[in-house]
Parts: sequence; structure tokens; C-alpha cells
Amino acid sequence: MSKVLSDKELGDIIYKAVNDYYLIDDADSYRHFLEDLAVLVTDHFGGDVSMVDVGADDGWYVNIHHNECVPEDGGVYRDYDQDMSIENWVLEDATDRYDATTDRPEEK
Repeated sequence: MSKVLSDKELGDIIYKAVNDYYLIDDADSYRHFLEDLAVLVTDHFGGDVSMVDVGADDGWYVNIHHNECVPEDGGVYRDYDQDMSIENWVLEDATDRYDATTDRPEEK
């Protein structure tokens, strides 16, 4: 027989995994867990996961780049990282994509 979990219970498991460090006590495993969650979020709400790492204050961070699947208003991301406006997020990532796909002579 299988266990049946409600959507709220599934969310509770994710909440516990993020907040109760004893559930995933290995840093590399936790990084992979966060990366998997971020990929799930970006698959459904747009964006591209570029990096998961520990920040200077020992908290974990996930870098998500803007892509064409993110709504104009920022979608689910609009209330987070208030230091980066939606307009700058779009512009910065458009510039990064341009730089990555353009052959330009190096400056001397």
C-alpha cells in the first residue's frame, strides 16, 4: 500500500527539509535538493537555475536568471530579492545572453 499525501502535507515535508537541518545533514546533498527544487520551480514558473551555493552569512542561495517564460511582472519572483528590480533582472539577463552569443573582439 502507498501513503497518500495531500498537497499541504507535501509542502510541509519540503518546509521541514529546508528548516530542520537534521533531515538533510550533508551539504552536498542539501545543495542538490535545493537545485532540484529550483529546477521544479523554474520548470513551472520560468527562469533558469544558474547556481546554488552557501552565502557569506551561511545561508543558502539559488541564482535564477530571467528567461522568456517569466511573466512581464516577474511572476512568482516579483516579491523576492527586492534589490534586483524586475526591469533590471530582464535587462541584465538579456545583456548576459547577448554577450554569450556574440563574437566581439576583445578590448585591449
